[in-house]
Amino acid sequence: MVKAVRTPGKVKLTFTLLIGATLVWLTFSLGQWQTGRAQEKQTLFDAQARALAAEPVSPASAQLDLDNLSYRKIELKGRFEAKALIYIDNRQVNGRPAVQVVQGFRPEGESFLIPVDRGLLLRNPAEPRLAPEMPSEAAQAGGLFELQGTILPRFAQSAELRGIALGGTEDIVMTQSNGFEVWSNFSANEFEKHAGEAVSNFVVTQQPVAQTAGQQSQASKVGGFYHLPVPLQEQVAKHKGYAFQWFSMSAVLVLLTLFFVYREFYKGNKQ
Repeated sequence: MVKAVRTPGKVKLTFTLLIGATLVWLTFSLGQWQTGRAQEKQTLFDAQARALAAEPVSPASAQLDLDNLSYRKIELKGRFEAKALIYIDNRQVNGRPAVQVVQGFRPEGESFLIPVDRGLLLRNPAEPRLAPEMPSEAAQAGGLFELQGTILPRFAQSAELRGIALGGTEDIVMTQSNGFEVWSNFSANEFEKHAGEAVSNFVVTQQPVAQTAGQQSQASKVGGFYHLPVPLQEQVAKHKGYAFQWFSMSAVLVLLTLFFVYREFYKGNKQ
């Protein structure tokens, strides 16, 4: 009795190879995209690290070229404005509820304000919804002060620094507590309305900006405020990890396609 030979045909072979090639191309392309993203993030991180290490600047304009001046140190003489003071809610210091203090700083001889992140203040556990008082040892509004900090394109210690798009102005909750304005988030437009004066297109943080991505440490107390490092979010390792996964999947799909073709077509025709 003659044994039948399996002959799946060229159409099935072509279809199998087409599906395999498509999946390999797709996963390899995703791997290349993640590699490109890693390179972009590395370039950005390197530029930020160089800016942090550069000499301080003393800008005399409310509008800066943030592509070139972001993450530069700043030194300016001027005064904090009492009316341009807000708290940002839902912050933490070593696991304890806190608010973040943002106050307008007027450079000497200028007519605009710079929103300055002065640091964080702890809430009173006994009265957690009562806004804390400003520390007595902090530089007071009206007195001449030499501001030292870091220029940022967006607000420090918030989701904006990490690249997450926040809601619009209408989503910001504003309340009054203990005589202070407490906001759920920061908005430059709303801050300008609150201050009643022109506001710069950049902010300054007095909190340290970590030159190592992901650097963590305990809070330190400076001038009555708690300071935490603002980490540079490079995310290079994350993108490289994703790229490795996609390239590995491409290799597996190549091997699976070749194995299937061998088993179903080559080996089958040998029987």
